Amino acid sequence: MPIKDWLAGENPSAADLNRYFMQQAHALKTADDTITSSTTLVDDDQLFLSVQAGTDYWVQAMIIYNASAAADLKCTFSGPSGSTFDWVSDSLPSTIAAGSGAVDVISRSLQGLGSTPSPGGAEQPAGTRVDAVSVPKGLLRVGANSGTLRFRWAQLASGSPGTIVRAGSILVIRRLTT
Repeated sequence: MPIKDWLAGENPSAADLNRYFMQQAHALKTADDTITSSTTLVDDDQLFLSVQAGTDYWVQAMIIYNASAAADLKCTFSGPSGSTFDWVSDSLPSTIAAGSGAVDVISRSLQGLGSTPSPGGAEQPAGTRVDAVSVPKGLLRVGANSGTLRFRWAQLASGSPGTIVRAGSILVIRRLTT
């Protein structure tokens, strides 16, 4: 049964509220992090959440980033052994032209757990970098092992200045029940 939406004046029961609040969790990034001259994926130090064995989750994130068109962003998720994650990056492609701002087609190709799509860095015509957003989302199916869903990232191409994942980025999971 899906989580209920209440109408104005309707009084949800304690069981309704427990079901609603216990089915979701989030991690909010409170400080910018920068990776310079490295294509080695690292675990984000704030964007991770615990997940339970044998449970399905709807996962959605909003990753605010700043990258040059030459370095871009490389990102992925890791999860417990035996898990699967079918997701899309919903982001600018790494082929976005320098100077095009943050306007281009959006990548919606299917990814798996450990896949590394590459959201493109956005630059204004004068070469000034601008923040962009990737909105990855998908279905995480946790197998027999509980553990941690982690956002991981690096530069697609090593370079300076660094690629930044901004404060205000968020990772949200919603437990799916039947």
